[in-house]
Amino acid sequence: LCSRCLCVQQHQYAFYDAPKTWTEAQSYCRGTCIDLANMEDMKEMDMVLKAVGDDYSDAVWFGLQTGSTRTWHWSLADKDFYEEGEDDYLKWGSKSGYNCGVYDNGELHLGCTDYRHSVCFDRTKHGVDQYILYPERKSWTAARDFCRKTYTDLVSLRNDAEYQTVQDLVNGTALHVGLFRDSWVWSDMTDSSFRYWQEKQGGYTSSLEYCAALLKTESGKWGDRNCTEAHPFVCKCITETRKVQIIKLRISQQKESMLDLNEPAVQNSILEQMKLKMSENISEVNNLQWRSSWDGKVFIKQPA
Repeated sequence: LCSRCLCVQQHQYAFYDAPKTWTEAQSYCRGTCIDLANMEDMKEMDMVLKAVGDDYSDAVWFGLQTGSTRTWHWSLADKDFYEEGEDDYLKWGSKSGYNCGVYDNGELHLGCTDYRHSVCFDRTKHGVDQYILYPERKSWTAARDFCRKTYTDLVSLRNDAEYQTVQDLVNGTALHVGLFRDSWVWSDMTDSSFRYWQEKQGGYTSSLEYCAALLKTESGKWGDRNCTEAHPFVCKCITETRKVQIIKLRISQQKESMLDLNEPAVQNSILEQMKLKMSENISEVNNLQWRSSWDGKVFIKQPA
């Protein structure tokens, strides 16, 4: 049993209804908070939508603007999901000017607007059960929205094993995966690949004079607007810095034990025992919870 401490910055999103151009809003957020809002995933996107509410009539600026270079990303933006080199392990077949990834017979091809089947990924499951073939034909953006709403996201292909898993699942069918290319950059220079564009736009190409905005008519999905337009805006602000204690736990089992340490009931039981033991020396134990790896597992079996 060992532990370490780290400080975690808590943040919130603040909505300002005074219309400004995108550059003016950026300057205001940097002077008052941290920067214009950026989002890493749907959880943070929902936080932004909650902060904004219905208090706008057309569009709301946040911290995304067009850059000069198109870059490939995976739709699933969590950096902890990828080992070194896995986020750009791309096995190309044919390439053209399109900006979305299509998997076909072990290789990546391109096409965004074509209506195809798709493969979703579910981080709450394990093994091959994480890969779900979605048989309804959709555009890339619509397929991404479905996978996010129902599972985690469109599938990422990080290594040869995942290419083979998807190959076995689809049986030669060309379909959408979570790869896309765009030139958008975040105001605070983070490299999040999270996107939430309206389907009819997609966000793959745009003029350098355009910035991203939440659109009222699209229930908060994104569209591009000329950066010189004046709109309300949302900032990202630090609310507090809290101390987090990370405890690394090693458990030894008898060889004949059939206990699965990754079963939720088993983990809950271990957690309760830890709380009881820790309360002997600590007056109050708050928010004790497991940390899972990218595949949803808490415990990893070490080789004998």
